[in-house]
Amino acid sequence: MPRAKESISLDSEIHRTSCICLEKRGMIRSSTSTAMPLSLQMFIAIFVMGAFLRSRALLTKNHAERLATFVFSVSLPATILVSLDPVALAPTVWKIPVAACLITLPMVVCAWLLAHFIQLPRQTQGGFLLATGSINSVYFAFPVILATFGNEGLTQAVLFDLGQTTLTLTVLYALAVWHGAQAVTPKSAVLRFLSSPPLWALTCILTVKVSGHHLPPWLLEILSPLHFTTTPLASLVLGLSISFAAIRRTAWLATLGVMMRMGGGLLLGLGAIRCLDLTGLERAVVILVAAMPAAVSSVILAAETDLDEELVASIVALSVCLGVVILPWLPELATLLME
Repeated sequence: MPRAKESISLDSEIHRTSCICLEKRGMIRSSTSTAMPLSLQMFIAIFVMGAFLRSRALLTKNHAERLATFVFSVSLPATILVSLDPVALAPTVWKIPVAACLITLPMVVCAWLLAHFIQLPRQTQGGFLLATGSINSVYFAFPVILATFGNEGLTQAVLFDLGQTTLTLTVLYALAVWHGAQAVTPKSAVLRFLSSPPLWALTCILTVKVSGHHLPPWLLEILSPLHFTTTPLASLVLGLSISFAAIRRTAWLATLGVMMRMGGGLLLGLGAIRCLDLTGLERAVVILVAAMPAAVSSVILAAETDLDEELVASIVALSVCLGVVILPWLPELATLLME
């Protein structure tokens, strides 16, 4: 009898332990499939508010451009410095900028072939190439990746943008000049690239980390308040960039551009991770950033080089709206991509 009682007691303990393990697994599963983070919810709310303010003419394109300049020149460099300071760089860090090249260059070639096939006018063709080839890192990818993966994810996104920005200010900018009506010298393109505040911030923090040091605490205290403004201001810039009138006038071609930018980017991202054998967080970030909307900066470049600015703005607006729509499913998608 004592042995029977001991056996029953042992069986009960095993059953209780199994139940606890199952409950823990359930908790882990539920935690990975919960609603999107509060930061992403705020991102959507501010985006909608910005689009509403633009539609009511309470704020205009000029306000969006001023905010974009502040984010690009002040907030984003602070975010790069603060977020990358505590993160250790992996030996495979070089693969992420290369992944950007493997995604953007084939995208430009495909867009060029398609533009020729449907016989787009020269300036419209240039706008189509520019919008489909540029990725919205600063105002969409960075805040979304930061909210989803934290500082380590943002590190990968910034490194990806290093390759993407290099291509944007060289290959894409040259194509824009070639298709545009304004004469822009190569010297001005080089100066634009070398004077980029995010590039200087990235160069600075990479130099500090390679040397085995960290930013001083007093500097981090100064930069942190600026860093916290990046996500809300970026989402407001996106909302203020939406022009529904332009979308209606270029709907079919803009839709085709969005399909190439996001759908084609996703496929090229899958190809890039296979070529470079990326796994885990690097894999997830590359795929997600590859499928991001078109860059707001492409509208600025289109205006500067006298391309079809209306088409570029429509592709940006439509792709941003689509990106915002799929944000609620992003946490679950991110978890699947890392497995």
